[in-house]
Amino acid sequence: MHPLWKHCDVVIVVGARAHLPLQTWGWDDRIKLIRIDVDPTELDRFQQPEVAILGDSLATLAAINEQLKSRNIGAKPRIEASRGRQVQFAQDTKGLEPQLSYLRAIRDVLPDDGILIDDLTQVGYVARIAYPVYKPRTLITSGFQGTLGWGVATALGAKRAVGDRPVVVISGDGGFMYNVQELSTAVRHRIGAVFVVFNDGAFGNVKRMQQELHGNRVIASDLLNPDFVRLGESYGIASQRVRSPEAFRNALEKAIASGEPNLIEVTFGEVPSPWPFIELPKVR
Repeated sequence: MHPLWKHCDVVIVVGARAHLPLQTWGWDDRIKLIRIDVDPTELDRFQQPEVAILGDSLATLAAINEQLKSRNIGAKPRIEASRGRQVQFAQDTKGLEPQLSYLRAIRDVLPDDGILIDDLTQVGYVARIAYPVYKPRTLITSGFQGTLGWGVATALGAKRAVGDRPVVVISGDGGFMYNVQELSTAVRHRIGAVFVVFNDGAFGNVKRMQQELHGNRVIASDLLNPDFVRLGESYGIASQRVRSPEAFRNALEKAIASGEPNLIEVTFGEVPSPWPFIELPKVR
């Protein structure tokens, strides 16, 4: 939806964090904000909206919809335009491989109510813009907090909370090592989350920034990792290594079906950057 920002005069934010200077990376403070939230303390938490509506989102949007209908404003053209943008976006981002193929494998294997947790990793960044979400609270992300390494511990809490619903966490090799000791917790309490480690031998995003923004002056972003499969097995966790989206799909199916903690290491090299599709250019 990023191309729409340059055409926006008013944005309606429903039950979500409304921080337009951050959302638009600070390039435009002229967009007017209408905020709908059930919590009065959230209405002006990040910025003062032009219009604040306190109310349940379902009831409020239903009332707005009725007003639109009374003015003969139909949704069909906008629905068609939105679908067209989805097709265009898929075309624009098709080069984000192999990240998209790994995400398709996850989406195909996880049921609609299965939970994906994205740590800060190359596949996780792409998940934020290209992973289809079918039910509420089934993609858990740290948002703009940037909490590298949070994924493993979060997966344990999520799996404990949702019971039989599958939980998959995708981490990079650097972020995974922040909380790797919690594999012990998974085994001790039989918390059957699936831990996926995308291993590129580096803090991949930091390394890319050094290459692109600092004249390829790469410092302390390459990693010397343990053998993740042997590490997982040392904790008593079924572990395997894969090198392709197809092999990953099969491994993930078996891991989820087992109902036990599983570790899957995915090895790959440098991958295309998703940031041109995440960061907003200054367009007006």
